[in-house]
Amino acid sequence: MYLSHLSLSNFRNYEQLTLSLSPGLFIYYGENAQGKTNLLEAVGMLATVNSFHASSDREVVNWHAPDHIARLEGTVKRREDDVHVEIALFDPTPPAIPTNGTTPAPTMELPASTQRKRLKINSIPRRTIDVIGQMKVVLFAPLDLHLVDGSPEERRRFLDRALCQIQPRYCQAIVKYRKIVTQRSALLKRIRENLEDPRMLDFLDEQMTQLASQIIYERQHMIEIINQQVDPLQTAISGGREHLRVIYRPSFKVDAAWNILEAQEQYQQQLRDSRKKEIHQGVCLLGPHRDDLEFVVNGINVLTYGSRGQQRTAALSTKLAELNYMRLSTGDEPVLLLDDVFSELDHWRREYLLQQVMQHEQVLLTTTDLDSFPREILQKAYISRIEHGAVQQEQPTP
Repeated sequence: MYLSHLSLSNFRNYEQLTLSLSPGLFIYYGENAQGKTNLLEAVGMLATVNSFHASSDREVVNWHAPDHIARLEGTVKRREDDVHVEIALFDPTPPAIPTNGTTPAPTMELPASTQRKRLKINSIPRRTIDVIGQMKVVLFAPLDLHLVDGSPEERRRFLDRALCQIQPRYCQAIVKYRKIVTQRSALLKRIRENLEDPRMLDFLDEQMTQLASQIIYERQHMIEIINQQVDPLQTAISGGREHLRVIYRPSFKVDAAWNILEAQEQYQQQLRDSRKKEIHQGVCLLGPHRDDLEFVVNGINVLTYGSRGQQRTAALSTKLAELNYMRLSTGDEPVLLLDDVFSELDHWRREYLLQQVMQHEQVLLTTTDLDSFPREILQKAYISRIEHGAVQQEQPTP
């Protein structure tokens, strides 16, 4: 699988951009704030419909877009067919832009009811769930190097981003689950204030645990496969000194012997047992939204006792294992996006990552300079400079 064509219109600082791509390594270099991350963000959105960089869709719309719309198009070459994905993003409340340094230019606000996002596959309107996973990507950004020592939310995002691309039903479940958690938290607060009957929780608990059992099952299965991949990677990067195991830590008590229905019943009982505490605090204390991962190297939790180098090696190994997991699960090679991670790695880890990168079908990589790349890598890569939202391809390194 690879992206063969990319077209952007008023996306971030790209007023207009058209790229033709092929299998291989593409290196985009330039100073900071020129559009390198924006380019990978666009490719990621074609796969997941959401930005890994923005908190809301409106942020990606160029301030100067005359119609307040950003457009993305991509053609993906897959084993079985080609697919063309189109995304239009609307900003209904664009900011006022100064024209002379003092007076904002007038802007046209769109109605609040205006559809924010329109999606098409092969020119046919589609839902978000239909578009996610048409192209599969694995993103590796500096934040991912903090997968081990970052927040539990980042580790849950790592699970969800991969699973949503390969399991549409998982994506539907996680969206529904989050809505129920929001509703349930609001209800817990109202019960605490004696505004609702606690028995109102029974219906939401049933819905919540039905979805939770599905989400937990898929996460467990993913980590099982990840663990088949991650230890050889950790061993190779560490020169044979370290062995890594990733442990899934659900907030519910889980037993591998339970089937999905038994698990749901057990989770409901655990919610009943914690009901008084949840009402007192006004929040949902159990469920996949509170799950976490633990990284164990040579039997030791590296979050608590590991060195910074061990933590980064574990993060690197886990991201590479994610790539293998997605390939094994779908039969397709995901597009690998590397957003300026080489500057964050030491020489040995950088060399190892480069060796792994060269084995994948298509890699889009950004960096501030080319000095840290071996000549033999540069000779095999397609190199382009990005400056002020313009991409200029350069001649191959002799």
